[in-house]
Amino acid sequence: MTAADLTDRRLYHHWSREKIRFADLDSLGHLNNCAFCVYCESGRVEFLEALHANALHAGAEINWVIVNLSIDFRAQAHYPGVVDVGTAVLRVGNKSVTVGQGLFVGETCIATATSTVVLSDLKAGKAVPLPDDLRRRLASLAAGEMTA
Repeated sequence: MTAADLTDRRLYHHWSREKIRFADLDSLGHLNNCAFCVYCESGRVEFLEALHANALHAGAEINWVIVNLSIDFRAQAHYPGVVDVGTAVLRVGNKSVTVGQGLFVGETCIATATSTVVLSDLKAGKAVPLPDDLRRRLASLAAGEMTA
């Protein structure tokens, strides 16, 4: 299996948009690395909520938990502007999902990221198997058959 090209806009099932805020800049006027994490989080949470509604709400007993995040910074970005965040399913396991993301300003890919999330039983403090219907939907997304 070849690795997905996370810089290719055509890969993504789901899109969200983030406004670059002045507060997102570092002392050199570039988009701060912490802002990239926030943009990835916003896109990932929006995508996961669309797939498994209400898991992320207060009081939920089963909730998505991130267990890994890796970001490759590819280009600088500046204020003002917007970042389009694409999210796609890369791998579906028994208890985990790996998603890939591309952050774009215009046609320029400024970062790519991968993250692995699990559904966690918050009381027990451990990952639980993905429900069969959710796993099927995720698998179809990984195969590029449908959109979220």
